[in-house]
Parts: sequence; structure tokens; C-alpha cells
Amino acid sequence: MGRAMMAGMNLQTPCLLVANPLLLDPNFLHTVVLLIEHDEQGAMGIVLNRSLPLNLAQICAESQLTFAGDEQSTAFRGGPVEPQRGIILVRGGLPAEEDTVLDFTDFVSFRKDLLESLLLDPTATFRLFLGYAGWGPGQLEAEMLQGAWKRMPLRPEWLMSEDPRHLWQLAIEAAADGA
Repeated sequence: MGRAMMAGMNLQTPCLLVANPLLLDPNFLHTVVLLIEHDEQGAMGIVLNRSLPLNLAQICAESQLTFAGDEQSTAFRGGPVEPQRGIILVRGGLPAEEDTVLDFTDFVSFRKDLLESLLLDPTATFRLFLGYAGWGPGQLEAEMLQGAWKRMPLRPEWLMSEDPRHLWQLAIEAAADGA
């Protein structure tokens, strides 16, 4: 793909971005990012494989929210931008108009009321991400030209990976196989 074409590229979202092993920015070292939005204003996504040393029960206690789910559930660090902002990745249920639908079963939401209801439902399947990854206009395109990221199609089975720590290695291997 020529440079001129690349400059105007609009990455089809949602998709996955896999960090090049040589990308040493501590925010993105060995990460897999779910790219949610990408247009001329920039791009936005969440890092899928950085769990926080905080479990949901602790976060809820600090935020005066009631949590009825698994005590072991952790939250994830979605990225360096607005680390106090919660973003929810939901499997199942009905998205609202302002939510971003990823595929037939998964969507992303910023709605606090949805988070509150999910926290009360022990059967709900979701992940809470704090913060997100953001790129200014043209920034992600430039990083991709430098080879910092490899784009991959969305893999629903990776969104709620049982073992997120190994997700990057899995993605690098899949990317090497040309997947």
C-alpha cells in the first residue's frame, strides 16, 4: 500500500492492534488493543491484556457501588488517557444507541447506569476497563507506517480471554502466520 493511500486510510473498526515487539512505550509494551473508533479526528481503543492489581469488589467499595459478582474479578487498564473513566466491554445483553457494537454478542459502553446494573447481576459477562488509548489526528497512521502496530481482524474469543497475560504472545504468533 502506498504512502498516499495509507495517509488517508480509515482502519475498519472494530479491529485489533497488536504492538510490535520493538514498540517500547511502557503504556503499550506487549499490548493488544481493541480499536473502537478511527476517523480524521483520531483514534480510540482499549488495551485488552493489562489487568489491574485491583479487583472489582475493591473498586466498587471505593466508588460506593454495589457488586454482586465474582470476588476474583479484576478490572483492566484500558490505557493512559482518563484513567478514572470506566469503559465496559459487554458480552450479551442489548446495546443502547450510544454504545459501540463489535459483533453479534459484544459491545462497548461508557454508560454508568449499565455498569451499575451489570455489577448487580452475578450472571453478567463483562469487563471493566479504566482509561483508554487515544491517538490524535494522523498519529495512529504514522505509528502504523513506522511498523509499531499490526492490524488484525476482530477475534471475539480474545475479547474476554481467560488468560489475558498471554494474549499478546498469541496475537504475535497469529500475526506471524498471516492471520
